[in-house]
Amino acid sequence: MEPETLREYVSENRELEKQLTKRNQQYIFDLKKSLDAANLSEEEKTTVLHDMLPVLVKEQKGGRTARQLFGTVSEQTEAILNKPEKAAESSTPLLMWLDNTLLILGIFGLIMGVMGIFVKDSAQVYGVITLIVMAMAGGWVFYLMYKYMYQYEQPGADKSKRPKMWKSILVMVGAFFVWVGSIALSSALIPSSINVILDPFILMIIGAAAVGCRFYLKKKYNIIGSLSAPRR
Repeated sequence: MEPETLREYVSENRELEKQLTKRNQQYIFDLKKSLDAANLSEEEKTTVLHDMLPVLVKEQKGGRTARQLFGTVSEQTEAILNKPEKAAESSTPLLMWLDNTLLILGIFGLIMGVMGIFVKDSAQVYGVITLIVMAMAGGWVFYLMYKYMYQYEQPGADKSKRPKMWKSILVMVGAFFVWVGSIALSSALIPSSINVILDPFILMIIGAAAVGCRFYLKKKYNIIGSLSAPRR
């Protein structure tokens, strides 16, 4: 964790502790002593309290005490020390690109399928190859958004490595035009005998399969979602 983030956590914890009832303040005081005795680092202790205190401040308004929420001090200490480690998130470019590609393919497959079924006069403009090219190129564009922008907004990120804003904007604008161009070129240059327009029901099946495959891979490899908002 970056020193700046740690200082923010400490400051927020201090303000939240002031809002606690006397009984809950005593519980947190005793918990800190117990965690110190267990040789928990200051960073780990600060993170633990940063997770607990907002819950405690909110729930005490309804009369609930820290002991009711978290158990005894010894029980909570044991739970903290034996908490299973969170699986490391994967930011492998290939997996993130695949995650984005499947999401875009799923969304557009389902939307185009539904429109083809319920809006009879709608013009389906994308053949199957164009749909796949669009999803693949879009997946790459959204990975670049993470690489050049979003990853530096995450807690603990090394902001000193953030590219210049003009460079990020230039890369993103260029990538966007490549995305749009790949859609236009695949529609114009690939023969309709190959770039066939699929039945709406088949499109919906492809879309649902893509979403399902993305969910499975995301759960298995714990892939960071580059389309999600930065975590605060």
